[in-house]
Amino acid sequence: MEFHIFVLSTMSVEMTQANLNKYNKTFILDDSIIQKFNWERDGEISVCLWVISQHPASMELSKNLMQFMDACCVWYHDKSALSCVKVREGVNFIEKHNDNIWLMSTTIPSIRISHKSRIERCFDSNGFERPYLYTTLDTSIEKILETELKVQKNLYSF
Repeated sequence: MEFHIFVLSTMSVEMTQANLNKYNKTFILDDSIIQKFNWERDGEISVCLWVISQHPASMELSKNLMQFMDACCVWYHDKSALSCVKVREGVNFIEKHNDNIWLMSTTIPSIRISHKSRIERCFDSNGFERPYLYTTLDTSIEKILETELKVQKNLYSF
């Protein structure tokens, strides 16, 4: 089984590259393309990450892709004011195409001028708070996978 996760990065391409380099993923410094990564993990379920930067060209390209994703994430740097400000726009964009949205924070790389987190609570169309993940990328992916597979198992058990 293959599980697809769409990741919209509100960080700069350099910050996104620094985060993915930690996991030996080569991120191309072009913010107008969609990049696919096969995430290595143990088990019979493989994970594909579709990573884009918040750029008008890549966001326009991703509109047709998001409806086929199992989960969508807005990935932001918790200490970068600009990255935090872009989160609301990212969530509003994804909501039009997919309602399964997670918010993932990172603090890698460390930045010279850090700010207090400016992320406000986000709610879905039913009034439930969207889940926040404050761990590393690999732990976040496993948490999303675990939660989504429990939901699918319960849905198909009837």
